[in-house]
Amino acid sequence: MMPLVDHIYNLSVKIGKRGTATEGEYRARDYIKGTFDTMGIQNSAEQFKTITSFSYPYMLIYLTSVAGAIFLLLHRPVVSIVLTGIGAVAFYLENTSFPLAASLLPKRTSSNVIGYIPAGKHDKNRVIVTAHYDSSRSGIMFSPKFVKGFRNTFIGLVISIFSMFILTALYWVTRVVWLKVLVAILAVDPLVTIALLLHRELKGDYTYGANDNASGVGVLLGIAERFNHEPLDNTELYLVATGAEEVGMAGMAYFVKQHRRLLNDALIINIDNCGTGEVSYIVEEGMIKKFAADHGMVALADQLRGKGFENVKPKVFTSMSTDALVPLARGYRAMSIMAFDHEGILPNWHWETDIFENVQPAAVNLAYEFASGLIKAIDSKI
Repeated sequence: MMPLVDHIYNLSVKIGKRGTATEGEYRARDYIKGTFDTMGIQNSAEQFKTITSFSYPYMLIYLTSVAGAIFLLLHRPVVSIVLTGIGAVAFYLENTSFPLAASLLPKRTSSNVIGYIPAGKHDKNRVIVTAHYDSSRSGIMFSPKFVKGFRNTFIGLVISIFSMFILTALYWVTRVVWLKVLVAILAVDPLVTIALLLHRELKGDYTYGANDNASGVGVLLGIAERFNHEPLDNTELYLVATGAEEVGMAGMAYFVKQHRRLLNDALIINIDNCGTGEVSYIVEEGMIKKFAADHGMVALADQLRGKGFENVKPKVFTSMSTDALVPLARGYRAMSIMAFDHEGILPNWHWETDIFENVQPAAVNLAYEFASGLIKAIDSKI
């Protein structure tokens, strides 16, 4: 069996930066597909269209809200209500994996790679293991100086975007002048964020993505090799390496749309950022609205903690969306496995330090063994 770190090395060093819909992402796709071929695993690649950065839809959303504030100052409250309302709705939808702004932007081609291992005896269960293989562009908000406050900064944006709409509507009803002043003040937050996102696009660079998420792909390929040699008795296994996760989970959204029948009876295990820190299983996730992980998988994960995995702990994750959010928001059953530093932050997240040398093999192996143990527990629970 190829060591998991070899896959991480090949993806993050030999291939390197894997920005969405770039040559690096295409090479990573071919590497994953070629690995499945070498293992003798049935597989396919499914192409889809995607935006190339999450900066663009959010800049469009924030510009819409700021324009609403400007129209309010120009004594056009009805136009302001419409614009700030559109901004608030689009902001909520984008953050719960139902993109509105992104659907208006130009697209390029990305791909999902899907491997399949049939059950050894009976197809009574279906498990889908997912991990994205693209890497993100860096930005000031992800620098070591500011990343600790990322969640608080986002909460500030949530308050600003929704309050601008509410206060604009109140002004239209009451004509109280100080409400206009408050809306203008609140508009500073999205305006500053637009500047940060623009700087990210102009000055940021794609990361090598060793932890995010070559580590997850390494675990996925390790699981593929393990259960290809030791087929599960009662569980068919799908292995889905998604593209375009870093721009709004576009690959997972496409997979869910194309394979709804598969997902109806499936349990989805998402592997993301598991290469450094303390391995955890995510019991709730979501940046605005939190979605609970599948209760059955959480219960099995809890049981595994008493069987040699006491260091793997449950965690609520609200700093960023993962591929698991897409099926969870649509009523399917999913759970993520990730790893965090002692402050609960993803190590080297979207920063230039996300390199192979900073991956901890022990964390990768623990995530792999825990995910494998969870799959075995599902297989034995008929």
